Amino acid sequence: MDVSHDPRRFIRDRSRPFHVAGTEISIFVPFEGDPQIFDVKPTAFDMNPPYGDVVGQELHFVYRVADSSIDIEAENARTAGQIKKYLEWLRPSAEQLHVELRNLVRSLTAQRKQQAAAHGQVVGSLRMPIKRDQTPAAKPAFAPSERGRKDTHERRERWDVFISHASEDKEAIARPLADALTSKALKVWYDEFSLAIGDSLRQSIDRGLSYSRYGVVILSPRFFEKHWPQQELNGLATKEVGGKKVILPVWHEVDFEEVRQYSPTLADKYAVSSKLGLENVVEKLLAAMV
Repeated sequence: MDVSHDPRRFIRDRSRPFHVAGTEISIFVPFEGDPQIFDVKPTAFDMNPPYGDVVGQELHFVYRVADSSIDIEAENARTAGQIKKYLEWLRPSAEQLHVELRNLVRSLTAQRKQQAAAHGQVVGSLRMPIKRDQTPAAKPAFAPSERGRKDTHERRERWDVFISHASEDKEAIARPLADALTSKALKVWYDEFSLAIGDSLRQSIDRGLSYSRYGVVILSPRFFEKHWPQQELNGLATKEVGGKKVILPVWHEVDFEEVRQYSPTLADKYAVSSKLGLENVVEKLLAAMV
């Protein structure tokens, strides 16, 4: 395990990897209910949410430790507590949504009944025989296959760039970069811009990955530790077929050697470092998207 960024260790040069023997522990927590509930973002949330994988009816948590004094049970209990807190935050939203949907259905039903009654009065006031329309239904403007192709074409390339990052890097680099690229008239998929209350996190990210021309990947020590950003990177990598350039790396608090140890292929890509400043990072990215 690379512990070069562990603040509890005395390491003179933290710019270089420092490896020690470690242990990986996987904990599986069964649950009941709809797994998609974990994709919903509550109206109240913090900037350091719990992370894990949902597989069937189980939550999977992976812990990598190099210090035997770390209490994994306590850490897992803390994570479980965070998840329970998020679910409790969802409860008021779900109850409010239920009330709003019920009121909306009642309102629309009453409106439809009023319209039908008004139309009936108009027809009933006519003092003449009424001929019912027996003409065949009009054909749709598009056959199902044509409509599908049209919808797919309209959704394609909806965003210019998808930003993949670890949540811990939001303040320092991810959010300023997203704002800067947006100010350059680019359509940017960034979680705080593109996710709305009630959206499925997994489906929204998949849509962003599928319909973005480029993927800016902010590589940092936090990125290498997280599972979800690496899944996004894998999704972007599948789009680089036939030599097509999709992944645009931004190195944040990492150097070539650290990136190479994580992925030699990724280290071989031309990248821009956040050390150059945000303005230069944006300039280099815009040049790469031409």
